[in-house]
Amino acid sequence: MPNILILGATGYIGSALSQSLLRSGNRLVYGHARTPEKAKALQRDEITSILAPSLTSPSLINAIATHRIDIIVDVAGADKETFDLLNLVKKAGAERLENAQREGVLVPKLGFIYCSGTWVHGSSLLPVNDLMPVGTASAPLPPAELVAWRTGLEKEVLNARDVLDVAIVRPALVYGRSSAIWTSLFSPLLQAAQGQGEGNSASSAAVKIQADDDSRPGLVHVDDVASGFHCAVDKLSMIAGTGVYPVFDLQTSQEDMRGILGAAARELGWKGGVELVGAGEDLFTRAMCTTGNCSSGRAKIILGWTPRREGFVQGMGVFVRA
Repeated sequence: MPNILILGATGYIGSALSQSLLRSGNRLVYGHARTPEKAKALQRDEITSILAPSLTSPSLINAIATHRIDIIVDVAGADKETFDLLNLVKKAGAERLENAQREGVLVPKLGFIYCSGTWVHGSSLLPVNDLMPVGTASAPLPPAELVAWRTGLEKEVLNARDVLDVAIVRPALVYGRSSAIWTSLFSPLLQAAQGQGEGNSASSAAVKIQADDDSRPGLVHVDDVASGFHCAVDKLSMIAGTGVYPVFDLQTSQEDMRGILGAAARELGWKGGVELVGAGEDLFTRAMCTTGNCSSGRAKIILGWTPRREGFVQGMGVFVRA
């Protein structure tokens, strides 16, 4: 039964992935916790916690050997910290191979699966796929500025294949469950709905939302993200060293931002109009409005990924109340 360490285990994607792996019964699941409170939360969910204040803490790195971790899944969403972490994981992977060579035995490489995102493709009306370069002069488009740093990290992960078995999984814009990433767009609608009423002039005004009217984001439900990473964990040793390019985009639909916000307004009870005034200069808002036209065919064929939660607008009544 392989041992899996999840970095970001208490987060949005990490918690969904942890439960997916536990339900399979085929994995021992460890989770990184930065505080004692987070460690207790993991233990309540039957995840073995590893307490360390940062991703580069000696206690976390030492735990890789102590607990005989087979695969590390990084869904922590860190930037500079992840670059430093990767260097330490590469060192741990190299030491594992060196020890095996001294003992004259063959051992599998330490596995490392990194969570990137489809925003690295940039905003495209034309189809893009996970075989295309990102962040280079030959890339079809530049990445969303907010996540431009991820392209360099992806390169470092791929270059670590001499000492690690690696994969990169790129979810599209995630929705479902808490949908915290959508708060900045949904909150004005909720506040307007709660404030409207007889004699309230606000009920006839349009709510102004900072978003691009022509945006068509690529989407994926958090449950399907978890199953995608689960598939990557299951197939990592099978694709490593085979020549398969280990990068996989996860997207199930593409829906227009106007339709998404219109559906959210209706389900929240807002009876007035909704005006999309543009993303402006805020990098996060601009990234949220990235038009995603990705293909997940390789994830389905190679990893065996079978998404089951398709359609954001269709299920909006459930999602806005989650």
